[in-house]
Amino acid sequence: MSGFAVTVEVIDKIWEHTNADSLEMASLVDKNYDLVVMKGQYVSDDVVIFFPIDSILPTNILDAIGLTGKLSGKGRNTVKTIKLRGNISQGIVVSPDVLLDNNISLGYIPPGTNLTDILGVEKYDPPIISSNSGNLVRLPEYVKKYDIESAQDYMYLVYRLMDIPVFISEKVEGSNWAITLLIEDGSISVCQRNYKIVRIDGKEHTWHKAARTGEFFNKIKLIADIVTTWGRDVKAVTIRGEIVGPGIQGNYYNLKEHEVYVFDIELNGTPLSSEMFLMLCLRLNIQSVPVISTYDTLFTQLEGKTLLNYSNGQSLIIDKPKEGVVIKPMKEVIMDEDIGRVFFKQRSPEYLLKN
Repeated sequence: MSGFAVTVEVIDKIWEHTNADSLEMASLVDKNYDLVVMKGQYVSDDVVIFFPIDSILPTNILDAIGLTGKLSGKGRNTVKTIKLRGNISQGIVVSPDVLLDNNISLGYIPPGTNLTDILGVEKYDPPIISSNSGNLVRLPEYVKKYDIESAQDYMYLVYRLMDIPVFISEKVEGSNWAITLLIEDGSISVCQRNYKIVRIDGKEHTWHKAARTGEFFNKIKLIADIVTTWGRDVKAVTIRGEIVGPGIQGNYYNLKEHEVYVFDIELNGTPLSSEMFLMLCLRLNIQSVPVISTYDTLFTQLEGKTLLNYSNGQSLIIDKPKEGVVIKPMKEVIMDEDIGRVFFKQRSPEYLLKN
């Protein structure tokens, strides 16, 4: 799946704002975002440019749409979930004409076009925690940069999961963590999202400490042994999780020590099914992300709610709003090369408003 992108979209529906005569609500075709817009600004089938949450807008775009100094972040230039007169808005839509009128030349832009690079928009990512206790190098073989897409961008695929058994877990607010065992040479690597973390003599990086205290150096070898007994050709095993605790994302769960909540186990770079994942976590006493549901269909779990509403609620880790949910088929579903693995996150609007 394509990941973060500023795209050309089409207005689907327009409806009344619940608490403002000068505002309306809008949605986009094949997406599941509620957007607050000015009344009368758009009608159904209008073509717009959609700036999703976490877009960092350049100065010329901010000037063109009249939002200079009015957004979020240190530079007041980052799109975040907000509440306008009581209604949640998740992103910004702009008519292409507005940018054309401000000397930003786009030409003809069909729906679906990715304008991220053309418009100079960047994605906000939480800063990497700097450390002098480990060197960052290229990710090892069989380990790719981890990304999970928002369900709101792929509603047509979400509908395909409505009637099949799914694994739903709590989305944990932390930083990406992984450990990989390469069978050929027996090497074990600890990684963050973009890099392998190489030890510095006499020092221990937080990610390495979490691997040690969680006994992952041993458990990853046990996973390799178990999977081998299944008759699988094991070249590499990767355990992926979220590391949480002091100094990480504001220590949302108020922990005194670092912990890892595991969400995936991969064999040769390919995720094992949710069934196998849960079985291995149980067998080896691996702390998985909090489990909300297994084997129910998504339709059954929603009980008539929207996915947005379903993602709200309290965390299973602490008495605070959970960040959201992650939804995967119990048995892996792989689409074509463009889509790949079918799994989604849905971040909670209630959480986003408070964080």
